[in-house]
Amino acid sequence: MSLTKKVVLAAVLVAAAVFVAAAAADHGGRSHGHGSHEHGKVLRMQLVGSILSDPPIHGVTRGAVPWVGTGTATLDRHGRFKVRIRGLVIPTLGNPGPVTSLKFSLFCAPDSSGPVFTTDSTPLSSRGNARLKQHVTVPQRCLAPVVLAHPNGNLAAYIAASGFLGVS
Repeated sequence: MSLTKKVVLAAVLVAAAVFVAAAAADHGGRSHGHGSHEHGKVLRMQLVGSILSDPPIHGVTRGAVPWVGTGTATLDRHGRFKVRIRGLVIPTLGNPGPVTSLKFSLFCAPDSSGPVFTTDSTPLSSRGNARLKQHVTVPQRCLAPVVLAHPNGNLAAYIAASGFLGVS
């Protein structure tokens, strides 16, 4: 076997080993059979309420008051986008005030032309709870994904974004 063929064969074997290791790491030792909720997920993010010191994200400005609450957003490879929001309220009021609905947008870096998609509106309850299930177009590639929750369909503002709360 020539040196060139040996180098190509070695490269293919290394690539295969990396692929197998990555696939094993992705499974994390869990079964991804029919009972798993993680099968096919390309995105899973926690959402947190915005605060007054939050910066604009992809040109979208945080709301005019602080918000508390959390949620999750998931997207699978078939375009099933799901969001569940819990307790998204203005802390001084203990409710969402005038906000009665939310839209959600997915942004990817470095694209600054706007969101990859924006959902239809979904109701926000007086306790700050919301659920959305919608089919969307999955982007081919999405670096540094960000999900924003827009109040009353106002795409120029967000009241929750993907992120996490640290230990206090």
